[in-house]
Parts: sequence; C-alpha cells; structure tokens
Amino acid sequence: MIFGKNFHKTLAFFLFLFFVFQVIDIIFSLYWKAPWIDNITHFWGGGIVAMSMIWWTFYYEKVSVSAKNLPKFYSVIIILGFTALVGIFWEFYELIVNIIITKNNYTFLFQQNGLLDTLKDMFVDLAGGMAAVAYFFYERKK
Repeated sequence: MIFGKNFHKTLAFFLFLFFVFQVIDIIFSLYWKAPWIDNITHFWGGGIVAMSMIWWTFYYEKVSVSAKNLPKFYSVIIILGFTALVGIFWEFYELIVNIIITKNNYTFLFQQNGLLDTLKDMFVDLAGGMAAVAYFFYERKK
C-alpha cells in the first residue's frame, strides 16, 4: 500500500530514487545511448509530482477539511493541472539550458528535439500523473 499512513516516507523514497537515477543517466549519458529512458523519466517524474500534490491535498494537516472532501473530478483536475504546470516549467528549463549550451557550441551535450519531443514529454508527464491518481483512488476505494 503506497498511500498509507507512511505515504510521506514512500514519497521521499521515490523522490530519492528518481534523483539517483537522474544522476546515473547523466553521468553515463544514458539519455543519448537509450533515448527511450527519457519517456520513463518523464512518466516517473509526472507520477512523483502527482503524488506530491496528492500528499499536499489529502495528507497535509494544514489543508482544510473542505479541500480534502472535494469531489473526485475536481481533485483529479487539481492534481493533473499541477502536474502539467510542473511539466511546462521543466520544458522551459530544458529550452533555456538548450539555448545556453547551444550558444556555447556544446550541442552534443544537450539538445531538444523540437516541438514533437516537448509535446511527447508533456503527454508522458500527464500519463505518469494519471497513473498515480488512478492508483490513489483505487487504494482509497478499498
């Protein structure tokens, strides 16, 4: 059970693993050797962002009771909206890094593959977020 009383520890563990794999991917250039890893990373990242918003909405003590009792549809919209917002900010970060690195002629280090890659990344972010939301409501139903 992921979304139990120790959910905050599970979330911290997932975030730590995400960071470790991110560092390994960069050190060993896995994003360039196996481009499909980008999809896994975005799916996992979207799931972690959605889980963070689930924690904040349903488990954080300072959030009002009325927010915890929102209809499921509104909760899903809020969680996925936050996931999309973080995904958009991440894509802006990638664009800025790409412009800076490309400007310095280090194009082999980091390169955005254009609009199609950005849209795919955002879709995969939302798919990861939706998977986390679906599993949360599945566990909550039990």
